Amino acid sequence: MKIGLALGAGAARGWTHIGVIQALESLGVKIDVVAGTSIGSYVGAAYCSGKLPELKEWAESLTEWQVLALMGMGLGKGGLASAHKVFEKFAEDFCAPTFEEMSKPFATLATDLYSGREVTFRHGKVGDSVRASCAIPALFSPVAHGEKWLVDGAVVNPVPVNLCRQMGADFVIAVNLSADFRPQRSASMSVKHEKVQQSTDDFFSKSKNVFGQLFSSDAKGDKDAKSPPSIISVMNNSLEILQARVTRSRLAGDPPDMLIEPRLENVGLMEFHRAAELIKVGEESIQRLAEQIHFQLISL
Repeated sequence: MKIGLALGAGAARGWTHIGVIQALESLGVKIDVVAGTSIGSYVGAAYCSGKLPELKEWAESLTEWQVLALMGMGLGKGGLASAHKVFEKFAEDFCAPTFEEMSKPFATLATDLYSGREVTFRHGKVGDSVRASCAIPALFSPVAHGEKWLVDGAVVNPVPVNLCRQMGADFVIAVNLSADFRPQRSASMSVKHEKVQQSTDDFFSKSKNVFGQLFSSDAKGDKDAKSPPSIISVMNNSLEILQARVTRSRLAGDPPDMLIEPRLENVGLMEFHRAAELIKVGEESIQRLAEQIHFQLISL
């Protein structure tokens, strides 16, 4: 039996995938193929290249100011940040040069900006493919691929169960990082989401360039009036809501054999400096399901 692991999108929440993978391996689960979208592709590619320990060590060392420096904030073409250093570091230290040189089969995907179609990657350069998969609209610039411009794969397929199936997986474990955006939980979660979004606004306001002024949520005029959301806040929350709805639709149409949904409602888009905490959340998510995982895999 071939086991596939589908790693979902979620920006900084994606460090949770490291803990999930470590915990699955500790339980003796042999992962045969991996597919990832956005940050899921970043972590998945490192894992399939045998570089997960190195990625974990680096992620846990990051401070908030280091993350800000790595993002390369500035009004560039097609995005608010270049993230050049992030993907340069990835290509140099955390992944094999090509898919063919990986120790495990891996696949990722991006979205064709103009046709809306999925563009999958299973061959060629890993670094370029992962960068395309991670190109969050408006935050990072689109990536050129032949005649196409590609953006984040999460726009059309946030948790790529189908790619695991295409690679021959008989049993797919999927990790959804956006489970907290659900209508039935909106009343209890709305306050938490608002507080988390403030952390994202605070992150961008620390930049010493135009972002400190352009994306502030501080309203002028009536001091008693509630400040409207910042541009970043509107963009980020809208994308998360859309992504959560696309995820539910895709998972309903192509359900995994096991779905892991860590509780991450208190984690902001850019809080990459919280890696140690998020890795622990991933490990605990698997530990809570250890008996179920053992039962389902042994019974097959």
